[in-house]
Amino acid sequence: MFAMKWPNLLINVVRPLGALLFCVLLNGFSWAQTNVTKTTVGDVTLVIGAAQVQRGDQHIALSKGAVIMEGDLILTQANGHLHLRFIDGALVSVRPSSSLKVVEYQFDKANPSASVVRFMLNEGVVRAISGQAAESAKEKFRLNTPLAAIGVKGTDFLVESGPKRVSAVVNQGAIVFAPIGGICKLDGLGPCASSSARELTAAMRGMALTYTPIMSGPQMLPVLQLRGSDLSNVPSAPPIDTPTTHPVKGQQSNLDGKLESKSAANVGQVLRSVATNEGSLVWGRWGAIAQQDTLTVAFREAMQSRAVTIGDGYYFLFRREAGISNLMSVDQGLVNFSLQSSHTNFIDPSTNELRPASVKGGTLGINFSTNDFKTSLQLGSPVAADQSLSSSGKLNPTTGIFLSTEAQPKVAGALSLDTRQAGYLFSTPAQNGGAFRGATTWGR
Repeated sequence: MFAMKWPNLLINVVRPLGALLFCVLLNGFSWAQTNVTKTTVGDVTLVIGAAQVQRGDQHIALSKGAVIMEGDLILTQANGHLHLRFIDGALVSVRPSSSLKVVEYQFDKANPSASVVRFMLNEGVVRAISGQAAESAKEKFRLNTPLAAIGVKGTDFLVESGPKRVSAVVNQGAIVFAPIGGICKLDGLGPCASSSARELTAAMRGMALTYTPIMSGPQMLPVLQLRGSDLSNVPSAPPIDTPTTHPVKGQQSNLDGKLESKSAANVGQVLRSVATNEGSLVWGRWGAIAQQDTLTVAFREAMQSRAVTIGDGYYFLFRREAGISNLMSVDQGLVNFSLQSSHTNFIDPSTNELRPASVKGGTLGINFSTNDFKTSLQLGSPVAADQSLSSSGKLNPTTGIFLSTEAQPKVAGALSLDTRQAGYLFSTPAQNGGAFRGATTWGR
């Protein structure tokens, strides 16, 4: 009988042992899965003020030499400023009161084209200089904000993110800037291909792309207009120099060069200080600011070291001329310009008051061989029927000023002396009475 019971006894003993062993292995597997070592993707090369990293449940104060890992949330206080160097040579400056998450950072030195980089700028300001990962795999790089996504084309760029607005400027290369939504998703990679995506290049220096939820898409405007930021009370960080080569370990990058304590009125000033082109055109206004005018600056500010070209009593187009060579005689043939920014109003015929209006698109072509121009605008207003403006006229090749030749609509504008930008003011009668009046800025 004992022999007959032995197999049953063995089974009864082995089953619990097997179950126990399975539980041990399962628990060990679970422990291993939840304790995977995170990948170190960079280090801190400079710290000014207070900054920390949130890594899981831990909050760790950051100091020079601290490592940055994939998944880290980097936080700077109102007096905090960081420089980060990543394993592929990328450089990132995190300005005060900022929150930047390193969502993904996968770099394969042997196969850089397989790299994946994704940041999330929840708020604040960062400057990013592309490394080997972004340069080799542009379609797999993304810097997201809650409102907009930014893809790169091998770039040095600056982004400001707030709850109501995101803005960007470019120092080198180019970015593709698109609102989050539709096919442009937070979990995507590379530049968004949505219809509202806009490109900003270093050739448009002095201009910025900005977006708010009430806009139909990103708008181009002079960097001088980036005032009134949602982060206007945040002091700026010191400026940083653009490196000419990617730093290697043990060498100090230009990003960590001379730093002097400076303060600015707002984050917009930080953006302006990096991206303002001294030769760009600036629209100045005389008198109180008009409704929803984000195009002009105060007359006193616009006239600093600049000369006025054309004006109509409210809009005045100023141009910096000292030290700028007149290249208009070099250009030949037709050059097409893209609309960068605008401001317009509808003059209500019943009250003679200004009502909201907008420029929904347009074209501008200047022929330097025949010294003439053609332009068109699509105008709209909630209180007036949409209509088109078409105008043509002559360019003065000596002064760069161009004027329409017909009585209506009226167009008067000027080129920057390097011919990279143009601006003109316009007025045209509305179809059912009243008139549209405004100003535009254009770039190649």
